[in-house]
Amino acid sequence: MDSKTIQKESYSAYQRRIQELLDCRACFPPENEPLATARGLEQKLYADGSFRPFYGDTVVFQLPEDAKRVLGDIQSSLYGAAGGMLAEPLPADTFHITLHDLCAASLQRDVQAAAEAHRTQLRERLPYITGRGSVRLFAKGMVSMVSSSIVMLFVPVCETDHRAIQDMYGCLEEIRPLPYPLTLHCTLAYYKPGIYSPAEWNSLYRFIRQWNAQHPDAFSVSLDGDAIAYQSFCSMCHYTNVLDCAGPF
Repeated sequence: MDSKTIQKESYSAYQRRIQELLDCRACFPPENEPLATARGLEQKLYADGSFRPFYGDTVVFQLPEDAKRVLGDIQSSLYGAAGGMLAEPLPADTFHITLHDLCAASLQRDVQAAAEAHRTQLRERLPYITGRGSVRLFAKGMVSMVSSSIVMLFVPVCETDHRAIQDMYGCLEEIRPLPYPLTLHCTLAYYKPGIYSPAEWNSLYRFIRQWNAQHPDAFSVSLDGDAIAYQSFCSMCHYTNVLDCAGPF
């Protein structure tokens, strides 16, 4: 599979961009401004923070159990700091690192045809993607991602790992190009849709700022081809493997 035509971000450029997200107040607003959640969040969540039906497909790195436990402990601390503005907790067994988003919509019929086409294409491409070998990532810190969620950002530990991931991503871009660059992340919590005053969101920001400062390169994860899966979802807390290395292609 030739993905040489895909424009790839260099390792140094990727590192700089992730560090800029962390340095820019972890993507929180200026200290005296309210935090308004993204309008699209209302497609995924009800006002009380419970999950709406939301359909689509994605390609992910599935995480080992020890990484899920570490991230689950961090998630618990997030809810201790500001649970009132966070949605229903994501089950730790759904934690994953997104490699490439594909399609998503509030109605299943709006994604059905695209998802069927993606599945056909991925039967050919997934063996190539999973054959790129093992990669290792560092957890770099948490940010408020596009006023929608709190995520843990990840960076490949070396240029070789970065190139392997960019090759995987480039192959998936041939299926469905995205208007934004790859940002390796694991979603830990969604916001409840709404507008939050500085007094409401400040404790969450303080916790994240302190955690990020105290835990540079907090932990690493090693992922091989068996960790990659093409998944469908019917909400942001319910994912199902459609294709993976353990299953038939």
